Amino acid sequence: MKTTTYLSLALVILLQGSVFAQELEYLMPAKKYGLWGFINKQGEWVIDATYEEAYYFSEGLAAVRYVGTWGFINRYGQWVIRPEYADAKPFSEGFACVMKNGKWGFIDKKGNFQIEPKLAVVSSFTDGWALVNAGSGYTFINKNNERVLNNTFDKALPFAEGLAFVVFNQSKGYIERNGNWLIRHNYEEAYSFSEGLALVKSGNRYGFIDQKGQFVIPAIYQDANYFRDGLAAVKRNDSWGYINILNDYIIESRFDAAYPFSNGHAVVKLAGKYGLIDKNGDWVIQPTFAGLGRYSSAISLEQQVEEYVKSMYSDWQLKGEYEKTQDYLNRIAKDNRDLEIQKFSNDAIQSLARRQVNLTKSTLGLYDADNEKFNMFVPGARSLMIPVPLEDAKEIKENWEDVWIGNPKFSIAGDEFVLTSMSVKYQGREYFYNIADDYISASGSTLDLAFDDLPGSLPIISSNTSAGGFRNLTVVGQSDVDINIPVTSLKNEKTFALVIGNEEYGKYQMDLNTSSNVDFAAMDARTFKKYLISTLGVPEENITLLINATAGQMKQSIARLSALAAAYEGDAQLLFYYAGHGLPKEGTNEPYLIPVDVSPSNLDYALKLEDVYTKLSENPCERVTVFLDACFSGGARNQGLVAARGVRIKPKSPFVLGNLVVFSASSEDQSAHPYTEKAHGIFTYYLLKGLQISNGAMSYGELEEFVRTNVMRKSVLVNNKLQTPEVKVSPIFEYSWRDMQFLQDEDLSSTK
Repeated sequence: MKTTTYLSLALVILLQGSVFAQELEYLMPAKKYGLWGFINKQGEWVIDATYEEAYYFSEGLAAVRYVGTWGFINRYGQWVIRPEYADAKPFSEGFACVMKNGKWGFIDKKGNFQIEPKLAVVSSFTDGWALVNAGSGYTFINKNNERVLNNTFDKALPFAEGLAFVVFNQSKGYIERNGNWLIRHNYEEAYSFSEGLALVKSGNRYGFIDQKGQFVIPAIYQDANYFRDGLAAVKRNDSWGYINILNDYIIESRFDAAYPFSNGHAVVKLAGKYGLIDKNGDWVIQPTFAGLGRYSSAISLEQQVEEYVKSMYSDWQLKGEYEKTQDYLNRIAKDNRDLEIQKFSNDAIQSLARRQVNLTKSTLGLYDADNEKFNMFVPGARSLMIPVPLEDAKEIKENWEDVWIGNPKFSIAGDEFVLTSMSVKYQGREYFYNIADDYISASGSTLDLAFDDLPGSLPIISSNTSAGGFRNLTVVGQSDVDINIPVTSLKNEKTFALVIGNEEYGKYQMDLNTSSNVDFAAMDARTFKKYLISTLGVPEENITLLINATAGQMKQSIARLSALAAAYEGDAQLLFYYAGHGLPKEGTNEPYLIPVDVSPSNLDYALKLEDVYTKLSENPCERVTVFLDACFSGGARNQGLVAARGVRIKPKSPFVLGNLVVFSASSEDQSAHPYTEKAHGIFTYYLLKGLQISNGAMSYGELEEFVRTNVMRKSVLVNNKLQTPEVKVSPIFEYSWRDMQFLQDEDLSSTK
């Protein structure tokens, strides 16, 4: 099939400087140490493994289970909908299925119930309808919770591409949206249509049928999965590979398990481990993971459009050098602003669609003679019904490869691209498609961008300044210590580290708000890990990183670090870094580290600092180095967990015994403060800065002096409060700790 699309030179130039000129980041669930997090397609952890279960991202959110309940996070790992559900499924067409009090219902992206939880079984919305069971059988509903078909079915699958598999009065097959049978069959199993074909089981083997119910790919496979991106995973001779719709092997069978393609990649299993391949069968991520979820976009289409609009709007709202003030004010008036946002939104949708929708690979399905329309399946977009007169239908289908498609226009619905209009030409005949006449593509919500965070009343901004508008936003993580991280050739193979950044207390405890969070603690931990790997030569597999760690996770990881020391029989070094809340216990003033799920009113489940020291040093090792960017007086970087007390408490300092060296962010009853301009805790910032300027070669004594001097001075300047870092050491290191080095190799003498 021939296709022509039009993209002006101006738009090409525009996109070269836009967010879409860069590769969009994708995330997928991955499993480590029995917990789930999210990695990118380089295999790097983007959201740390802290969840008991995790679904793929859909429409910008992922359903995850945390401490026994389900909620939804965004691509930054932040809770958007707090975990309060017994079960949940991914978002689809703006709604997500969730279970509460033993029943299913549907919520929107704000966590509000749109259909109350009163159902025994539900499916996600597809084609604008959902399959539900209230106890008496299966029915289909729309988003207003209205029943759309009169029949109640014994069994059913959701609608897909205008058809649904059902069992009714001992008959089984596929019905159309009007409830009429299209295909009746006696196959042992049958599944939903995808890309014009449905997987069925016949004679204990799997194959694929078309919308006429005829086998297009014979039932010869031991197992199979649905078509996606033009390929389907099939099992033959006890191994999995991929075929195309012509039943040709595109990727030969060699995998233990294989899953559908999405965004040009597929998860496969080999030798007991999961990895990611591309459509050539080449490894994108080597099979090293205990589990991987479906590969899916972490950025919803709506988010991509919003990012584009914000990027273009920030330039548009600047005052030009030769623009008079009154002309500028007229140009940015609200009506013009709304029109410009609409234009940018449309540009973004059309540009994204042309990159992700493949019209040249579209195929025709069954012809609806009564309505004179073809089912049309378009990779990357929602299927549709294209009008073709009855007298031309057979000829068009037989010569589809020579049909010309042009002038496509797109919109977004349910995080899918939707063709709103196009023209089809063949040998001088032209047919026009409009979404208003199509019951399939017209279903589902359309794009509705509010852009509440765009400034409504703008200052006058010169085009040669960076002040105001979006250009005034702080880009967290781009401090000078977050870039140009030194790299060493030395390897500290016997150094093991636990790095914890506890920031989001308000998201894990319902009685706390965001003012109780520890600003930048997660960034502190992530960047410190980068220095451990690049600057101090610690292998990444030797490092455990916990973001927003619970009490159980912290205790288990500390125990693991101690066990590693025992396994190396005194020949290892341990590093422990913690950024987060500390708190003194009322009555004893003993300091505690506070996990994100432990209430400040009950420290029974918190970690007593003295017990942490004891656990880390209970087994022989060269030394244990501890960094604490926390205070234990009841204060914090912004607001303490016990701010209501109104006083600072002088914590009881635990004894430092064994082989410990402890770097603390503050002394006695002081607070540990942020360095907001640098998006780090002020202690951590200068700790990293010392490692950066010395390429990791500072001795412990030099680092202590550098950090203490700079933190004391800068804290008074930027926070108007004194903060004095200190070092405490065990007696055996009293006279030697200042000469200790982080970087050592066989040519360097021991500094123990």
